[in-house]
Amino acid sequence: MWFGELVRDLRYAGRSLRGNPAFTLVAVLSLTLGIGATASMFSVIYGILISPYPYARPGEIWAPEVRAKAGQGGHGYTMDEVRRMAALPVFSDVMATSLGTTLLTDRGAPESFTAGLLTGNAFRFLGVPPLLGRAIEPSDVPAGVEPAPVVVLSHRLWLRLFDGSPAALGQTLRLDGVPHTVIGVMPPRFGWYGNDSFWLPLSYERRELPFVAPIVRLAPGVSAKAATDALAALNTRLAEESPAAFPPGGFTTVLRNYLDVTVASGEMRTSLRLLLGAVGFLLLISCANVANLQLARGSARAREMAVRLSIGADRSRLLRQLLTESLLLSLIGGAAGVAFAYVATGRIVALMPELYVPNESRVEINLPVLLVAVAVSLVTGIVSGLAPALQTSRPDITDALKASRSTSAGQQGARTRRLLVVGEVALCVVLLASAGLTVRTFIALQQTSPGFSAERVLIVNVPLAADRYATRASRIQFTQSLLARVSTLPGVEAAAYGAPFGGAQTGYAIAGVPIDPQRRLTTNLASEDYLRTFGISLRSGRMFDAGEVSRGDRVAVVNETAAKLWPGGAGPVGSRLHLDLLDGSPSAATADPSLGAEVSIVGVIADTRNTGFRAVPAAAIVLPYTTIAPAQRNLAVRSAGDPAAVLNPIRAQLREMDPEQPLGRSITVGEILGREVVQPKFTMALFLAFAVVGLSLAAAGIYSVLSFHVARRTHELGVRMALGATRAQVLALMLAMGGRLVLTGLAVGIPVSLMATRVLRSQLFGVEPAEVLSYVAVVLILGLVALAACYLPARRAARVDPMVALRQE
Repeated sequence: MWFGELVRDLRYAGRSLRGNPAFTLVAVLSLTLGIGATASMFSVIYGILISPYPYARPGEIWAPEVRAKAGQGGHGYTMDEVRRMAALPVFSDVMATSLGTTLLTDRGAPESFTAGLLTGNAFRFLGVPPLLGRAIEPSDVPAGVEPAPVVVLSHRLWLRLFDGSPAALGQTLRLDGVPHTVIGVMPPRFGWYGNDSFWLPLSYERRELPFVAPIVRLAPGVSAKAATDALAALNTRLAEESPAAFPPGGFTTVLRNYLDVTVASGEMRTSLRLLLGAVGFLLLISCANVANLQLARGSARAREMAVRLSIGADRSRLLRQLLTESLLLSLIGGAAGVAFAYVATGRIVALMPELYVPNESRVEINLPVLLVAVAVSLVTGIVSGLAPALQTSRPDITDALKASRSTSAGQQGARTRRLLVVGEVALCVVLLASAGLTVRTFIALQQTSPGFSAERVLIVNVPLAADRYATRASRIQFTQSLLARVSTLPGVEAAAYGAPFGGAQTGYAIAGVPIDPQRRLTTNLASEDYLRTFGISLRSGRMFDAGEVSRGDRVAVVNETAAKLWPGGAGPVGSRLHLDLLDGSPSAATADPSLGAEVSIVGVIADTRNTGFRAVPAAAIVLPYTTIAPAQRNLAVRSAGDPAAVLNPIRAQLREMDPEQPLGRSITVGEILGREVVQPKFTMALFLAFAVVGLSLAAAGIYSVLSFHVARRTHELGVRMALGATRAQVLALMLAMGGRLVLTGLAVGIPVSLMATRVLRSQLFGVEPAEVLSYVAVVLILGLVALAACYLPARRAARVDPMVALRQE
């Protein structure tokens, strides 16, 4: 019986909606925008934050960390420490991973790759089977000997090198001069440390790695706290054995869940959560709009409901019928919203900043997103239909049967409709204010000076092969020769090693200043034309010259922030500074320890935004690039025209010097600076889109309420005009009615917005959440749109013919 009644209700609801195409079209459009935006936003949240990885049980993967109690720093684990960690009973499995620069030399031009290094159990730990062949296994990493020369390809590299042929298995790749056998190909979504490279076995005997990252799974029944305590005890023992390797001021041990370690964990996660809140506001506006439409339609059906009640229908039966209509309408809007979400999700993916999204994540309309869309549709149908259904199902039968359709329509739900419009306007104020603040942030970031000239500057990575350039002398000789050749190329205005952002951190000591082990200097290695290449100003003193660079003299320049480290306002020029970085190392490529660890400061240069636009410049020191000889250098070239035009001439010079030496990835400085605004641009674009849709829905709500009032008060307006009211007075009357709704919405929305936009603070730059200019813009934009929405029905009211209106009743 229940099912039969539901079928009859659905059939009646379908006929009712078909009989009112204008109402159905507007309501479905509102629901499509609200539900579609929600579904597309949830698809992004699901693909980036909820399920970004294809690994087995990613929520059970943990990453150990050692953090300094004060300031920056920590401890980098060694392979031996990882081995001892794996022996702890609180862990069921422990893998280790690292990165290594590897040179491929037998597939056309030499090419440098950043390869992922994985222990023998890593692929089993991650639980993703290969697409072809097999993955690295423990047998490939026997104890006490070199790992087997095998390699596992990423899906993208397999397509690029072997055109996706299964015959790739068993073939060899010459990596760093050693033939490696291809044993497997991973599926497209597997992207550990990147999805355009390969993976090599990592032995526990490796000692020279710059970092090792252990990854663990907890033993059954072991809590994260118990595992952290056991690991902290191990770290305490390790610190007692090697105190120099741990932070001197003390440290804490942390286990981070791997779902919190993604590149989206910081600014991107906050942004996505805020956008999900914004789309929630948009969905509420959509619900209010549909509820308003249903109230107006329900008022017009008061006589119909009264007739049905008078011939025996009970109110619960009418309520169920009306809710069925609302749910059917919402499900239709939900189906259209899913189609809208397919398109919107593609646009959102195109806007997403690549560096803030895990390699493995896939943003798409999948089963979880569809289930959420269905749930949202059902909830929306109930929320938007409950109040109209309650109002419509209990008319005053006597008044409704005596009244004409137009008169009875004016007696139901007028206050509720006005409250809904006020709510829509208030929610729209929050969206508009948030969008305005993100726009101001984007503009402020674009107008921020990086402290150097980014025009026509290309940065090229030069990775030297470890087997052919193992010593400091060989590396310096090669880089000096390359710089000399590049500097004379046609179209090259200046060339230098170095970059005005990033750099290694080192401890330091200044005479007369207490040593603080937590304070660090950012170090850059540069050549004599560094300032000219990047257009950085010299504030005092001088830049080191070509002779000093050639000899590797202990000279340096510091930025303005570092110059403030000297006490009593004394200038740093002429003083000496001790750098821990130059204390010596067993590596032949590091600084010559016989020259000491002190440098003479010869100049002060202007600050650059070396830690990003949002942060204050860090204290930095620039040394001759010949002081230390790392395996990789950044070569910066300022060109007279398009910087990409000098890339092939640089590559030709490199081939003449060493046919097997590759040129690394190249990027313009403009592209690097563009990364500073790509995430704020993403946030701004979506907030703007949601605000525009919300503004349109709010305008539609204002228009529908005033149109309804014009229809309800047609007779009254005719009487007014028959008694002498002018068209201008009638127009002003209706505009005043709409204006009161908008002003009330603004009065409610602005305080709510001031509280809500505080959570945007982490996303803002150069603007405060309560900035007056943003709210003035919101009032003006909303006022103009509301005026347009009010004017059309008000003008229709002013054109009422008094004789026709008086005959209406």
